[in-house]
Amino acid sequence: MQRIIQINLLLLLSVLFVWNALAAPVAMVSNIEVEGLKRTEEVTVLRELPFAVGAIWQDDFSEHAERRLRSLGIFSEVLVAAPDENGSVQVRVKERWSLWVLPQANRKDNGVTSASLVVDEYNLWGLNHHARLGYTRNTGKNFSGVSGATYAASYDWRRVADSKLGISVSGNWGSSVFDAYNLGVHAAQYRQTGKSASVLLNYALGDVPGEGWSITGGFTGSNATYQFLSGAPQANVVGNRMRAIVTGLSYSLIDDRITWLSGSAFSYSGSLAHKGLGSTVNVYSHTASWRNYYAFSGQHTLNIRLNGGLITGDVLRSGVFDIGNRDGLRGYYPGELQGTNYLYGTLEGRFPIRQSSNFQVVAFTDIGKIGGRVGSSVTRGLAIGSGGGFRWTMRWLVKGTLRGDVAYGFASKRWRFYLGSGQAF
Repeated sequence: MQRIIQINLLLLLSVLFVWNALAAPVAMVSNIEVEGLKRTEEVTVLRELPFAVGAIWQDDFSEHAERRLRSLGIFSEVLVAAPDENGSVQVRVKERWSLWVLPQANRKDNGVTSASLVVDEYNLWGLNHHARLGYTRNTGKNFSGVSGATYAASYDWRRVADSKLGISVSGNWGSSVFDAYNLGVHAAQYRQTGKSASVLLNYALGDVPGEGWSITGGFTGSNATYQFLSGAPQANVVGNRMRAIVTGLSYSLIDDRITWLSGSAFSYSGSLAHKGLGSTVNVYSHTASWRNYYAFSGQHTLNIRLNGGLITGDVLRSGVFDIGNRDGLRGYYPGELQGTNYLYGTLEGRFPIRQSSNFQVVAFTDIGKIGGRVGSSVTRGLAIGSGGGFRWTMRWLVKGTLRGDVAYGFASKRWRFYLGSGQAF
């Protein structure tokens, strides 16, 4: 008798559970209203949302939608509200200014200088297309003369016909100064004249480009000639024609909060230049990068990256890795760390001066090694660069981060300074 009572009670509880589940209100998306658009087309927002009209609302839709829209980089504020009593979803955004016109100047240790003007539009047609035009004038030693000019153009169509397929085309042409180094010391100078072009296709394996895994494939080609100017002639600085197939694999799950990041990303790229493709040399290149952003104590972040690369085949001096620069191993200039293989890591802390501040103080250490039979560096052991700086983000401007870094290269025993835009990673 007692067992029958227990069974009946269990059945009653099961019926009540099912009844409550069926009786729970189900929110269905009946309409999506987007507010705040001025230059951006509505489809640019709608195609990123994890839901559409007719979908059953899920609790994590707001979080996913806001992260995807922030990742576009063209909005400074994003809010996605749950459906109201009529099933209408409100999406509120605030656009960022998407046009950059940036003059730049550069001077190397040997006095070689250049001046350039770059124009970037990150929201062309209101569809999040990226177009870039660049002009660089090589101005000789200490701005003493003109020794060539180069032009560059690129176009990125992130979502062809609103699909998960993207295409990027780029090209550059003109003449510039090419410096060859030995053990980080300037050995020779050439005038490099040439042109190059590339076409890359990217396909997202996740729901939207830039979130989850994606694959890349394409083709690049270039022609280059070299005219000796000064120093000691280098045997492996020769004219060449490169034709290469490019492949890649990447993963990204980054939450871009404009002034701070969280999440992780990975990328691999391979390039195969072969005589069967019309290249004058056979060269095979592989690069990989992993980075992670850990948030702690609010918006403070500890950021880690690990980069590696390998080149094999008929490697020319003009094709070696050069990781001593503002986005590589800081504390070293281009030319000081060259070779056919490298591995380096970075530990960097970014600390806002107060909660939600757009000004951060940064401390970092880069450590790595570069080697190989072609090229040379200032060290045969580990190269270490340590320093600090600041990041000042203008929320109203796409990619609007101004950056200042000062780093000490322990192998070169020199301080290096950088002032410009963007992040190291």
